[in-house]
Amino acid sequence: MDQALLDIMSAGTPADAGDGAEQESGIRVTDPQTGEVEVETPHGIKRHILKPVTELFGAGSRNEPRDPENEYFMPLLYGIEESLLAFYQADPDLTDGLVGLVLSRLAAKPGCEPGDDLLCRYVQIRLRLILSLNDYSREEVRWALHTIERSVARHTRADGPQGYLEFISDMLR
Repeated sequence: MDQALLDIMSAGTPADAGDGAEQESGIRVTDPQTGEVEVETPHGIKRHILKPVTELFGAGSRNEPRDPENEYFMPLLYGIEESLLAFYQADPDLTDGLVGLVLSRLAAKPGCEPGDDLLCRYVQIRLRLILSLNDYSREEVRWALHTIERSVARHTRADGPQGYLEFISDMLR
């Protein structure tokens, strides 16, 4: 987690303002290369640079069962899927095959250098934001990426080259 970002976000808000998923709505990524974000606060816009993925892993929850329906994992799973959906809406030619490759790459090394891979960069910046606001371990992140990767493969087999992307379009919007 990123305590500096949490402090910016909690300045002037009640202690029970909500979890990371709800707080995330007041943040806008301004530079995906550097990880710069703008945070809306009651005192105006504050800028912050997100830490690299490798610095954001927490202890996670050793007691939560790894189940995609478990509420503990919803900010992580939905955040990743929402990033895929947003990219798909901007690039309707995106295919499940490319999504699966990026998820596999990130599951192997969440902090990898994305290079020129815009989808990888897009998902990774969202991971940085999610991990800044929530306590997930490296293994939990890898599990979530693998879980979504399996869903991509399942929907592709059943519904074609954009089956998964169409599925999340229907489910998340």
